[in-house]
Amino acid sequence: MRLTLLLTMLLAAPAWAETPGVSGTLEQSSSTSPKEKVEFAASAVKEIEGAIATVQKLLDQAEKDQKTEQVECLQRKLTPLKALLEVSKTSSNDLQQALAVNNTVQADLQYRQVAVALSKARDFLSEAQACVGDTGARRGDAVVSVDDAGVGEEIPLAPDETGGETPKPSPN
Repeated sequence: MRLTLLLTMLLAAPAWAETPGVSGTLEQSSSTSPKEKVEFAASAVKEIEGAIATVQKLLDQAEKDQKTEQVECLQRKLTPLKALLEVSKTSSNDLQQALAVNNTVQADLQYRQVAVALSKARDFLSEAQACVGDTGARRGDAVVSVDDAGVGEEIPLAPDETGGETPKPSPN
């Protein structure tokens, strides 16, 4: 199972590398020191663990509120997050082992796997928050003010290059 997931991630990695944030991390892999790679991998594992904890809290609340659709949606996000955590932990350990024997090619591969897993985990966290409508926006009354200056005035039109008409610029 883990091997299948790992292979799937490796084969799909070029597409994931297009994700904003991942490409910068991947480009830096050759210029990043071994210590920085290990620190990045450790912080990525912690961030994914935090994402899992967040989604688990959302899931617990949805179950408590008996919101079936949210529960199903959150479960669909939590499962791959847990798999990404396992991949990240394995890659982090493999990264350290590769660095210990000075295998930079293998270390770069493991570093990239962690970066891709972190990016996907961020995506799943965002999708999980969308499951419950928790995307940073809050419900409430929106207040819109409209100034009625200029209402009812004619807007002069001028022919444009396509044969239609566009508003003439105001002479200010």
